[in-house]
Amino acid sequence: MKRFTAVVFCMIGLFLLGMNSQVFANSASIYLNGSQLSAANLSQVEIVNNKVMVPIRVVEELGYAVNWNKAEKTVKIQNKSKTITMTANKSNAQVDDRVVKLPSPLLLKNNTSFVPLRFMSEEFGLKVNWDNRSKTVYLTSDTAEDSSDLLIPQEEGTPGAGAAEGAGTGANTGTSTSPGKGTDTGTGTSKSPGSGTGTGAGSNAASTHGNRKIEDIHFTDNRLTITMDQTVQPKAFAMSGPDRIVIDLPGAALSEAFIGKHMEEAGIGQIEVKEEDSLAGKIRYSLFDAKSSTIRMVLDLNTQADYRLSTGDSIIVLELAPKTASGPIDSDHSRRLVVIDAGHGDHDNGTTGVSGRVEKDFNLTMALKVEELLRQEPLIEVVLTRYDDTYVTRPDRAKLANDLNADAFISIHANSVLNIPTANGTETYYYSEASKPLADIMHKHLVQATQLKDRKVKYNNYEVLRRSNMPATLLEVGFLSNAEEEALLFTEDFQNRVAQGIVDAIKEYFGIVS
Repeated sequence: MKRFTAVVFCMIGLFLLGMNSQVFANSASIYLNGSQLSAANLSQVEIVNNKVMVPIRVVEELGYAVNWNKAEKTVKIQNKSKTITMTANKSNAQVDDRVVKLPSPLLLKNNTSFVPLRFMSEEFGLKVNWDNRSKTVYLTSDTAEDSSDLLIPQEEGTPGAGAAEGAGTGANTGTSTSPGKGTDTGTGTSKSPGSGTGTGAGSNAASTHGNRKIEDIHFTDNRLTITMDQTVQPKAFAMSGPDRIVIDLPGAALSEAFIGKHMEEAGIGQIEVKEEDSLAGKIRYSLFDAKSSTIRMVLDLNTQADYRLSTGDSIIVLELAPKTASGPIDSDHSRRLVVIDAGHGDHDNGTTGVSGRVEKDFNLTMALKVEELLRQEPLIEVVLTRYDDTYVTRPDRAKLANDLNADAFISIHANSVLNIPTANGTETYYYSEASKPLADIMHKHLVQATQLKDRKVKYNNYEVLRRSNMPATLLEVGFLSNAEEEALLFTEDFQNRVAQGIVDAIKEYFGIVS
């Protein structure tokens, strides 16, 4: 909201100084809470009865939902907290449940709608100071909105600018406790007093900015998993007042699939965390800075927490843990961490069954069923390499497990043999000798669960196994190229049996007694 308001006050400054909009846009500097903003769209204005009017497309570009009713000549502008409705040639506007007199009505000119700037500025309320000597507008906000830390381009380590003092790169380990410092080594909490308030505009245009797409996010067991279509270098830091963890993803955009699934309104979205005892209450996200195409994600914390950031070519994981005196997250050695890999995904269907069913769907269904069962086990933590129909590269699947120091990696697949429709059965693979005990136990339970032909435990140089630093195994549950087995693999009863078999094998491997 506040970036749009910055535009508002810049235009008011133009009006007060008696300058034309083009000169102002090219010569003035604009600062919001100490951070310089862009004035890229300020040249397209109209002056009507001494009132400065801005085209509605500026509002759209800044990320607000705009609904134009051609028949009624009415425009509705919405953001997270307010709805404004204006009608051409009508002297009043509807602001939520209020009727407000307009200084100048909605203007229609050359198929473009123009709205009055002063009216918009009063509704979105920033303070403005004009330095005529330096031709600079200084904007400050009176209050911080719930979404404000999503929306202000900030300079880290700048006191008073809402920056996160002690902001960290989120590389590996460490704790940020030094106010005024702009970097740390990664894992940490910030004792910064900065509130991170400010302005700007998130936008559905985020789907078209940036060349690295965010495919999906998932939060479970105090872990946020961000799936990308390619590499991005995230920056994570903690903020206080209230407590939250911020992740900035530069050069990124929200994919169309992400927007369709998660965005509640133009520009800003959030996911409520419904897990009991979760350290985070919700995750908010927005286009934070259009110039650098930075997507910001904010984890609103229920209590102070430490964090650790792990990254790969197409996956980012941020782990939360209760804040301790030592700061960095230390592994809970009483619990075992298992990474479950649903093979393939998105454009990579895996093999295709005789009826057209695809392997990636079976793999994901099984992974989700295993996750659901493992979450009921107090001594086991579980992380999935993907939680929906997204694609994670094979190196990243293993890297995720390595970065999390997982205790076991299990990749779920379905089999196929071309031109041999009678091929059938269950087989299990390993790469290193250290992984064979896991593969043996897993295969024993898997064969009992599938009740299919035992095709034995076998060695293979699969990349996900070769790159994993912990015991790792790959399961070929059954054959999609076999019509009978394909039909069986997609039945609920079969899938439930196999999921329970995988969980039983994991518990036996770690010596966990029910």
